[in-house]
Amino acid sequence: MKDTRTGRWLLREPRADAQARLICFPYAGAGASSLRRWPKRIGAMEVCAVQPPGRENRFREPPYRSFDDFAADAAEGLAPYLDRPYALFGHCMGALLAYATLVRLEERGHPLPARLYVSSTLVPHRGFYGLFQPSMSDERLADELRGIVRSLGEPEPLPELLPMAIAVLRDDVDMCYGYRPPGPRRLPCPITAIGWRDDPYVPAPEMLEWDEYGETRHEVLAGGPWTFLSAPPQLIDVIERDAPAVAATAPGSRGDAAW
Repeated sequence: MKDTRTGRWLLREPRADAQARLICFPYAGAGASSLRRWPKRIGAMEVCAVQPPGRENRFREPPYRSFDDFAADAAEGLAPYLDRPYALFGHCMGALLAYATLVRLEERGHPLPARLYVSSTLVPHRGFYGLFQPSMSDERLADELRGIVRSLGEPEPLPELLPMAIAVLRDDVDMCYGYRPPGPRRLPCPITAIGWRDDPYVPAPEMLEWDEYGETRHEVLAGGPWTFLSAPPQLIDVIERDAPAVAATAPGSRGDAAW
């Protein structure tokens, strides 16, 4: 069991006066700062970025090797901030982290989210698929990572930091491909499944399988697998549409909401 102190699980301490929270999980190889272009609030929900160990301000801590271990500690580390209405968001690996954490929250009787947002990811029981593969060499991973960074208009990682970035990415990729829980599992809250028209790895029609996990609303947005990082208005609109209902949900162990 790793350190579950809440202050280490979120990039910033949430505001005590927040009406509701949107707890966001990072994608493979990334940390909480990947959402730096997102607004601090979406409607009534404060955006709270989860920081897993092994990266950024937690780089000295060993990373997780399994989703189950991550979810067990994340559920306890985040529990103090589930004292008001909240929703979960994740893209790609982040969606699987959000799902695994939700399952553990339900098992332990913690307050449940009013909604789960999953972006660009297959349903958990089908197994993971994406750009990065466990069989890729470090050189290939580095090339792909540089290409993504360039496409986003970001500066490339410093040469001395690249090995660390590749190590984090490889650990995450291995963890993703080792995660295939039984399913489908009916979740205790509604789901919004977000597909992207130009995503070559998880085509939007694949997201329809989330219907097996509960009441699901489907959205198909313009863009590719990295468009969400810029917080495009279409994505913010999808989340903001639910913000009043999320904020009106009384926090409780059942995660009930009026939909």
